[in-house]
Formats: sequence, C-alpha cells, structure tokens
Amino acid sequence: MTDGGHQTTPGQTLTDGFDAVRVAVAGPLRDHLTSAGESTADAAAARAELAALVGEHLDDGPGVLVLTGLPADRDGGERAVLRATRLLGEPLPQNREGTLVREVRDRGMSISQRGRTRYSDSRFGGDLHTDGAEAPLPAPDVFTLFCVRQSVRGGALQCLHVREVERALDPEVLATLRAPFRFDRRGDQEPGQDPTTAKPVLFSQRGRPAITYLRSYIEHGHDHPGVPELTTAQREALDALDALIASSPAVLTGKLREGELALFDNLSLLHGRTEFQDEPDHTRLLLRTWVRRHPDGRS
Repeated sequence: MTDGGHQTTPGQTLTDGFDAVRVAVAGPLRDHLTSAGESTADAAAARAELAALVGEHLDDGPGVLVLTGLPADRDGGERAVLRATRLLGEPLPQNREGTLVREVRDRGMSISQRGRTRYSDSRFGGDLHTDGAEAPLPAPDVFTLFCVRQSVRGGALQCLHVREVERALDPEVLATLRAPFRFDRRGDQEPGQDPTTAKPVLFSQRGRPAITYLRSYIEHGHDHPGVPELTTAQREALDALDALIASSPAVLTGKLREGELALFDNLSLLHGRTEFQDEPDHTRLLLRTWVRRHPDGRS
C-alpha cells in the first residue's frame, strides 16, 4: 500500500497503534536523512515529502508519524533527527546548556527527585506529559525520537490527544485547566530567575488548542516558598485529567522499533511510556530533538 509515494510494509499485520502511522521512507527524503557527510539529496523535494506526511499524520491525524527503515546506529540516528528537524523548522535547546539532541535513556533517576532530573532520565512508566513542561511558553511544537536500541521488556509509548481531553472533561474542569498553574523549572532556570514558571495546562498556540502537562512538575512548583498551594478546584481538575488519562479508550499505544524515527505533535499529545527494563548488554537508547516549526505552521 502506498501513501504519498511511500511504500508501507507489504502484508504487515497491525500489532500496535503505531502500525497505522508507519511509513517506509524512500526517494529524496530517505537520501537526505541517511546521506553520510553533507547531504547531496534534493532538500526541497525532501522537505515537500516530509511536509505532506506531517500534514496528514500530525496536523490532520492522530499527531504521530513513524518513519521506518533507517539505519539503527547512534551517529546515523543523530544525523537523521537533526536533518528531519531542520526540514520541519529549527531545533530548540532542551536545557540551559543548549543541548539540541538529547539521549533518552535510564540514568537511574526518577522524576520524584528534585533538581534537574527529567522524565527522560528514568525507566519508569506512566505520568503522561508533554515535552518542555518545565519551561515557559511557547512550548516546542514537535518532538522527534529516533530509536537506536529498544528494550526487550517494556518501553511502549502511550499517547492521548488534546481533542479527547477537551471532549471528555466538564466545562468547569476545562476552565480551571485554562488558568495558570506554577510548574517547577527542574533547576534549568538561569541564576537569579524564578524556579517556577506560571502557565495554564490548556492554552492556544499557533491558533489551535494545545496542552502542557506533567503532574509532578506542577505539585513541585506549588511547593516552592512563596508560591500558593494548589486550590481545591485545581487539585480536583488535575485529578479529573489524571483519571481520564488512566481510563480513556482513546490512548494510542505503540512501541518504536530500532531504526525508526518518530515525530510527535507536542502541542496536541500527552505521551508517556510503559516501564522498561534494560538488559546488561542491550540498553534502551532513543535520541530526541525539540522543534520550532516554520512560521507558516506547516513544514
């Protein structure tokens, strides 16, 4: 079956939620993503191919696109995510050191810890969230993940679209989520800056509904000296959102395979993962970028 000139895997059996959004890259886009050294591929043609796929799967679809069939090595993966990012827009720093490509792997940490620990530093599951929840708005428009090594046990990704949140929650709850909360900055602020940032969970960016969330970052944010405690209405709204996340049949679950590059609509999708366990000789490694899309809002 073809999609915009791309070949999907023949006879593929749908085994997880990502199979419906998997596209085997070919032609100028594959050449551009995989060329060693400076790419000699037609960047304009590659950009047009990616734009069509992003329009279909991120803008008008479930918010996820998985490009398959790329070499599953660390250096090639970093090259591929950076090139895909620059076709789509510009890479954003993911911390105050300016890291553009971050390794998502188990560093033996947990988000329950204070300081600069991130969700991506742990192996634990649950806690559906958006990337950049610790940072002031505007949020990253898109994040990418390239799978260098996948865990044998666990590590499936889970996604819930903001449209399902707005459809399922009561108007009073939605109104509370559209008012500011204080998010912990995870120690990533510059010296002298506030250790929290004020922003709503539900907001608008690029003229469409958006969400930013990680419950523990909000709870830690409201624990700071001088920051008001969460109100009863705020706690009840967060509880209602968490209950929806835990029970919604609309949660999309899929597991990236080695050599796959996924693009996620970070404005529309809450995402998390199932807990994973590394093997001594095979540790899970994903590479991530954050993307600010081109000003026209499409690729």
